[in-house]
Amino acid sequence: MLETEEDVPADRVVETLEILLHAPPFLRSPKLARFLRFVVEEELAGRGATIKAYTIATQALGRNPDFDPSLDPSVRVEAGRLRRALDDAYAQHAEGLEVRIAVPVGGYRPRFGLREAVPTAPGAVTETDSGGPLPPAADGPGAVVLGFSPRGQAAVIALLAGILLVLCIDLGLTVSARLAAGSATPRDVAVRGR
Repeated sequence: MLETEEDVPADRVVETLEILLHAPPFLRSPKLARFLRFVVEEELAGRGATIKAYTIATQALGRNPDFDPSLDPSVRVEAGRLRRALDDAYAQHAEGLEVRIAVPVGGYRPRFGLREAVPTAPGAVTETDSGGPLPPAADGPGAVVLGFSPRGQAAVIALLAGILLVLCIDLGLTVSARLAAGSATPRDVAVRGR
């Protein structure tokens, strides 16, 4: 169960941050590690309201003071990469990380939450961050049972678009076949349909 950030002691957030920064996604990208460290430390220091694209760019990512976030989307792009890296890091540490650090879409301020211990017995029912029951994970530790990562969302959208495309093609072929079989013109089909 995810609790509010007031319930998460700062020392536990810092401990989790250090574990995450040693996970492969952050070891491979020092830029993402600096981004994550900056936003978490600023939030813990009580300066969360000042976490904006400009401050991230100039203080964490090494951009010049003339950086203009309205012209340069690099911080938004890096924030998307950061969210995926966090998802990957938590998937690799499915057991043992009770503190969840997240950077919600639409902003850069991190949010912290505590997760209840998840039973590991086969067939055990786990809980989501919202407290609702889930069926047991089919693919072992770290399997996403409920919700989709950004990549998963894109895959679902692509699948639905593909299904819609197939249905449109099928409809077009059906209309074409009926037109050819009845030697009717498209106007005749439209008139008959009324």
